[in-house]
Amino acid sequence: MDVTTLLNEANAGSADAFDQLAEALYPELKAMARRRSRGGPGIGATTLVNEAFVRMLSGGRLNSADRQQFFGLAAKIMRHVIVDEVRYLSAEKRSGRDVTLAETIVGDDAHERAEFLLQVDEMLSMLESENERCARVFECRYFAGLTTGETAEALGISERTVERDWSSARSRIASLIDDSSE
Repeated sequence: MDVTTLLNEANAGSADAFDQLAEALYPELKAMARRRSRGGPGIGATTLVNEAFVRMLSGGRLNSADRQQFFGLAAKIMRHVIVDEVRYLSAEKRSGRDVTLAETIVGDDAHERAEFLLQVDEMLSMLESENERCARVFECRYFAGLTTGETAEALGISERTVERDWSSARSRIASLIDDSSE
């Protein structure tokens, strides 16, 4: 059965369809999360995927009509999971508590990398108001670790458009970060 049919059946309440959907999509989400984990700060791939699934199901249904929407939503949720975890760890560290997990999650320079990630998230929010599609491309590539082809599929655009938007989004976010540092 295809993903769109399974999503529709799962949203209609079919537990069997949801189980099939989870079995079909979990490996892809895990691969996304693994690629993202290698790219910088964040939580482990399994934790990221599990938390994303929990958040996607928090309303009791998967708010996606098809495979495209599902992976677009997954990218957005992964962004929020990563940023929320970094904010939590930063707050714990500032409170004076011993948070050794931060070092294992974001490396020796945990504070600087965590602050940078939060700054990227803030600038991405600014980009969203300027160019929604570029922001979605950045979110898919940077926070979810999607490839160019996967991003194109998730957003329903061509790979060439993904490449242009990815370049544009990175340049714009870098510019916004530079401007905020002055």
